[in-house]
Amino acid sequence: MRAARNYVIPVAVLTALWGARAPVHAQPAADLSDEDMAQIAEGEAIEIFDERPDKPFDRDTEVRLTGEQLAARGATDLASALALLPDVTVRDAGRGGFNVDIRGARKGAVAVLIDGVLVSDPYYGTFDVSTIPVTDIVQIRVSTTPQSPIDGPGGPGGVIEVLTRDAVGDQLVIARVIADSLPTFGITATARTALAKHVALRISSSGTAGARDLELPGAGSVGEGRRAATGAGRLEYRKGNRRIAIDGFIDDRRYLSPPSDEVVSNFLLIDRETSARASAKADDRLGTLQLQGQYWVHYLHRRSRQFADPALTDQLSKENLFSIRSGGMLLATRPVGKDYRWATSTVIDHEKALVFDQANRYVRGETTLIELAASGQYERKRIRLDAAAGFATAFGVGADPWPEGKLTAKYRPRQTLEITATTGYKGRVPSLRERFDAESGNPSLGPEKALHAEVRAVEERDRFRLEAAPFYRRTIGTIRTSTDPMDEGKLVNLGTLDIYGVDLQGRGLVHTRLEIGGSYNYVKATSRETGDDPLDRLPAHRADAWARFLANDAYSALVRVRYLGESIDRGVTVEGHALLEATLTAQLTKEYLAVLRVEDALDQQPETRAGYHTAGRVISVVLQGSWQ
Repeated sequence: MRAARNYVIPVAVLTALWGARAPVHAQPAADLSDEDMAQIAEGEAIEIFDERPDKPFDRDTEVRLTGEQLAARGATDLASALALLPDVTVRDAGRGGFNVDIRGARKGAVAVLIDGVLVSDPYYGTFDVSTIPVTDIVQIRVSTTPQSPIDGPGGPGGVIEVLTRDAVGDQLVIARVIADSLPTFGITATARTALAKHVALRISSSGTAGARDLELPGAGSVGEGRRAATGAGRLEYRKGNRRIAIDGFIDDRRYLSPPSDEVVSNFLLIDRETSARASAKADDRLGTLQLQGQYWVHYLHRRSRQFADPALTDQLSKENLFSIRSGGMLLATRPVGKDYRWATSTVIDHEKALVFDQANRYVRGETTLIELAASGQYERKRIRLDAAAGFATAFGVGADPWPEGKLTAKYRPRQTLEITATTGYKGRVPSLRERFDAESGNPSLGPEKALHAEVRAVEERDRFRLEAAPFYRRTIGTIRTSTDPMDEGKLVNLGTLDIYGVDLQGRGLVHTRLEIGGSYNYVKATSRETGDDPLDRLPAHRADAWARFLANDAYSALVRVRYLGESIDRGVTVEGHALLEATLTAQLTKEYLAVLRVEDALDQQPETRAGYHTAGRVISVVLQGSWQ
């Protein structure tokens, strides 16, 4: 009961902030993109950012999901939202939580940006996407090409950009109650209100508790004991072209990392994990010159304990981790005539960590990254060119400075067809854990560097959209566990890794109330050192097919089949599987939305990695209320 009160009270406080309804400011239809107009024609709501000033730097990420679509699909956090995208893989991490892959790129190779600020674990180099409440999200944008040097080092494998709700805007409260059959129970809420003429506040809170029994070899089980509490806030000042936003975030959780259900193993308890972020961003315009400055601080404390027994009484080891990363960015951009624009940026990022073991011995590490970059853009009629180049320098890593670059060309031969060709060369430095971990770390690791090439063609008409994207990526220095017994499980840099494949997607409105779609993703990885399948948990074939039926304006149903081909995990073959999902959505009133979702409807319980199976059929219910 006490834990439940801790989650309910913050939500009640958020709801109390809601006041009188403010006037709605609509954006003219002429300002909407072709994609937005097409989605409105299909009955999908779009969040309009009429209050947000022009972005100083426009990334080439594309809108994949809006907040309204996430609510209708029953997504509960960023992890479940990204799992809806065919070209993004959400994997359960070995230490708990969830990480994302794009075409085999993982860890720091996939950049995750929250409102333009790069977020990553200061020690592990990853970002747990299950920590962002869905009520905060208004858009998820994805690029399968490398991050621009303008955004700084890292991101050679792709970019996931998440836009959250501005503090400035109509007074709003969104609250959700979530429950599933595992069982899990959660409450999430977001509210925003004006504090003064040019100052506004947005806050959010969420609490989740899970009591799932994790199966063990034989007939045993162990309680998951999962709980998490998250809070976030934004204080925003906006007057004309000037905008200052201060963001804060804190997440505290406890959970048991799922043990193998086939092989007797130890039990990893994340006894406490506290992550916090703070950032400040300022935008201004001096004539035609746009300026932006950012500063961020990210903190992580994780206490992990290994036990030999499911009662968690026989402790084998302990790890106490403290890490922090901080940095900043300065960006300036200006148009030149009608068709040209230049931009330049400087990014500095510093991270350090201190890790204690059970005997109070410790390891320490730190890294500083600096990147100077410039870009030029040309856009006229049916052609757009973007070129960016940078110079990355890493201190604390045994690596010489290296050049980075990205070139994108878009051409629209006709109104319904757009062709985009992209090439880029980017790198990432090894995480502090990869270099300094007591068991697998290797201080001599060098950076990964990747050369990427992709061509994407999109044909979009009134009733259908088709998309094809063949790609190729060559990575030098890919970091993975050595297969040489003499290395004793240490991480090493592979020489050369080639990854190639194609992404295919399509959807069509076959009837005014029936839309169908599907995707197919093929990826193949080869290494000159280890041959085929050098990356664990990378299936060559992935596909999905779905149908969405709109009974009327208030009720809809979606059925989806997902297929994952076989993969290799630590030398063991993990069989492919297909899963059936179904979602029923009901707009009960203008304010209330209900969603019933069934995952793994046939209760297949597939193996996702060697010795680990999913929970099987899970039924979840979401009730959301929105008030203005």
